[in-house]
Amino acid sequence: MGQIISRSFAFSLLFFPLASIASNIQSQFQKDLERNFAAAIILTDSDVLTFGFHDFDPNDWFDLKNENIGTEDSINLRKKIAVTILPYTFDLSDDDAVNKHQISVRLSSLAVDQNVEIDSNYSDDRHRELVAGLGVEYEYIQALNEDWSMNWGIGTHIQYYRSRYDYGSEVLDPIKDIVDGVIVNTSAWATVIEPNIEFKYEQPKDWGKWTFKSRLNYFYGFGWGDANNGHIGNPEGWFVSNGIAAFYDFDQWGRAVQSVYSSIRRVDIGGDASTPFGTSHYYEGSIGWLMTPPFETDLIDNVGIGLNINYGSNLKGGSIILFFNQD
Repeated sequence: MGQIISRSFAFSLLFFPLASIASNIQSQFQKDLERNFAAAIILTDSDVLTFGFHDFDPNDWFDLKNENIGTEDSINLRKKIAVTILPYTFDLSDDDAVNKHQISVRLSSLAVDQNVEIDSNYSDDRHRELVAGLGVEYEYIQALNEDWSMNWGIGTHIQYYRSRYDYGSEVLDPIKDIVDGVIVNTSAWATVIEPNIEFKYEQPKDWGKWTFKSRLNYFYGFGWGDANNGHIGNPEGWFVSNGIAAFYDFDQWGRAVQSVYSSIRRVDIGGDASTPFGTSHYYEGSIGWLMTPPFETDLIDNVGIGLNINYGSNLKGGSIILFFNQD
């Protein structure tokens, strides 16, 4: 999917003997599939990377000249990617329990739609890729003292990758029968196991609260399917997220508390996840407005709107985001 997901082997197939590169192509495409699934794990985890409904270049908005905070290419890449996440958490413990058990379920979708230029004299091809996922995680939250808690959990993901490639011209006709069903217009699956541990510090203040989180995730998976003649590989990677956040309560309307939210975090990534992002680490900062619901409910902690900026990755840039149950 662009720089984030798989690449096209059209040029290799057109300009080199197929027999001499077949094994290299199979190996490289297997690695791309592994990176597809690994990137989707991070891209659909809102605690690690945030997408919004409108992308922008912070250099234009704030009169900056810093390519690490956004470029035309990175903003165009962000606009090609659509991320949908539907999470829900089931509390398995009583409200007054000191240590708690939770089950979290997450439906996710990562879609990329891009034009592929093979020859400037012909119409572009179109490549649409999708990674859909279902994740389930058990988490145990242990209070270490009044301020510190330790969360450890283990999750599993079922991921489905699909490629839809529309040929805009006859340029690829000589290899169409070779790549169809193998590299493009094909599908693959992966099952991924993801253990994790998080340490959280929360300090209440008369103006609200501030928190610090340090989280480590590792994942390893097994792939299967029709793509690449069944050579899907084993997606593997890890990430460490360290961040600080502040909630400044400035007003209250009945039950609804109005807050200014701000956060900054550094994310270090490795394994199959690092190459798609073009870096071994990046930073994200957010600021916005939050409101708790004016009625009693266990489903919604808060909602809001704000700005998010990614610094240092292939997805560097800004976006307007919606907050939901921000903690």
